[in-house]
Amino acid sequence: NQTINKVALREVEKEKEHWRKVLFRILMIVKFLAKHNLAFRGTNCKLYQDSNGNFLGLVEMLAEFDPVIQEHVRRITNDETHVHYLGPSIQNELINLLAAAIRHEIIKK
Repeated sequence: NQTINKVALREVEKEKEHWRKVLFRILMIVKFLAKHNLAFRGTNCKLYQDSNGNFLGLVEMLAEFDPVIQEHVRRITNDETHVHYLGPSIQNELINLLAAAIRHEIIKK
């Protein structure tokens, strides 16, 4: 008693919610590393390889406990998605967005 469109819309909403949760966790990792003045990247930019840096190391660690990141990492390692938001460009973009928000709050005060 439902249309195909309703089922498709439910799937789209589910996927949107997944990406919101993934981006929130990635943002929290960026915030943690920036707050503690830690390096983000190592000499390698791949998950589960040596010298991949603090950012990817924290993603790997979080995947051990958090089902959202665990699902995201599973999609990446199984080549189900090529858009993963774990690369250096998104890290830099998130750092710049956080810096702009902090600068805005300082100027406001």
